[in-house]
Amino acid sequence: MNPYKSDSGFIVTPLDNLPLSVDREFRWGFIGCGKIANDFALVLNHLEQAEVYAVSARDTDRARAFASRHGAEKFYGSYAELVNDPLVDVVYIATVTEFHADHAKLVLNAGKHLLIEKPIALSVDEVSMIRSLARSKGLFCMEAMWMRFFPAMEYCKNVIKSGELGEVGQVRADLSFDLKRDEGLDSPTWKTGGIFDAGVYPVHQALMICGGKIKDSECSGVIDGYGFGQVGAGLLHARFEETLTAMATWSILYEGAEEMDIYGSKGRIRVHSPAHSPTCVTVIKYGGSRRKPENTVTTHEFPLPPIDGEFNFPSSEGLYYEAAAVQRCIAAGLTECPQVPLDESLQAIELLNSCDRIIKKRAG
Repeated sequence: MNPYKSDSGFIVTPLDNLPLSVDREFRWGFIGCGKIANDFALVLNHLEQAEVYAVSARDTDRARAFASRHGAEKFYGSYAELVNDPLVDVVYIATVTEFHADHAKLVLNAGKHLLIEKPIALSVDEVSMIRSLARSKGLFCMEAMWMRFFPAMEYCKNVIKSGELGEVGQVRADLSFDLKRDEGLDSPTWKTGGIFDAGVYPVHQALMICGGKIKDSECSGVIDGYGFGQVGAGLLHARFEETLTAMATWSILYEGAEEMDIYGSKGRIRVHSPAHSPTCVTVIKYGGSRRKPENTVTTHEFPLPPIDGEFNFPSSEGLYYEAAAVQRCIAAGLTECPQVPLDESLQAIELLNSCDRIIKKRAG
């Protein structure tokens, strides 16, 4: 894949031949002013035709401080005030996952386009409601699965499409980290568990590469061990068409490799850590024999956009790709993004919910 440059010189990725830039300004509204919202605001302030226009939080002082830090024109102490601001074009939901469905309903009923932090919601019914409401109102709606927009991921998809790997037979993806070390035991993530925070990434990776036609699946996992009663670590093995399989592993209890491997009959791809926000890919094309291999190995680097700021999370500069995609889709009149269709967001939640139930039942 050849790099595509935006007006700023940052690399962006192709979206079904949509223009790389947009000819209108987007005024963004924020529901939630936490850590990820801070990182998203930083990239918006570097994105062409984007404005951090209005922010909202339950605490007005918090919203005021966030607005001052990121140059927002308006701040509100209630989410309803923000969605009813007639100048807001698109709303970014960055609240805790338990409230995503309620806040999405509020935004869509106000007639605003919507980007929802991952996971889009916690249940199949909630995601189905969001999907139906967005489609009935003709509004853009997308789960903020930023990983799918990284140029490294687009490169992998193009290598597969080219046939260089031959027939793809297996995908292995992992996201494992020590949440207690990073955020202690007060993190809201413990309330819903690692399956919806970490597990959503490798499951999306499996669906992205293998498609959505799952024949059967199995899972296993463990409860957190800190008294929250949620899934702390787990594994999903799914069989797709023919002999195509995928293995997704996740944990918030310990650090893992956080790599992704794609195995084909003619070669394989290693997406280096951090695979959920990748900047490095190695392609190995097979040659010779197992005893005397003559493989061709090439490594490709995709540096993050050079955005300055006090980011909270690793590689958050890459949120730029996702934000650019949202604007390009809306400007083109799309109500869903081809990189993250709502049907695949729903399928991911179906898989995660199934694993959650099975693991908890087996744990007693």
